[in-house]
Amino acid sequence: MAPKSQKDLTFSVLLDYYGPVLTEKQRSILTEYYDQDLSLAEIAENYGITRQGVRDAIKHGEATLTEMEKNLGYAEKDAAQRADLARLEQLIMEVRCCNTGLYTPVPQITRDTDEMLAILKRLNT
Repeated sequence: MAPKSQKDLTFSVLLDYYGPVLTEKQRSILTEYYDQDLSLAEIAENYGITRQGVRDAIKHGEATLTEMEKNLGYAEKDAAQRADLARLEQLIMEVRCCNTGLYTPVPQITRDTDEMLAILKRLNT
């Protein structure tokens, strides 16, 4: 038996960003497919349509989401920003570690890194 094909969960993320541009039906079908992990048959039963109708709605919705991301790039930009913030936190922690390793830690470095971490916390929420 061939393994079940993997769903591209990127569409679940794109649905969070661009879901409102889809029709209500497309958004609902994609949500059931990607977020609730329902099968085509289950979704078809929920909407009283064929599995092919569900598949078509998913493909059209995916195409719209892909086009939106291609044109706007919000999901990619957000992922890059999150990675940058994580790296910045790592660098701050390294500075703090170096400061505490000194015979006499520099109080200004401790205060500044505390402030930087507080700012990062606000940015991450």
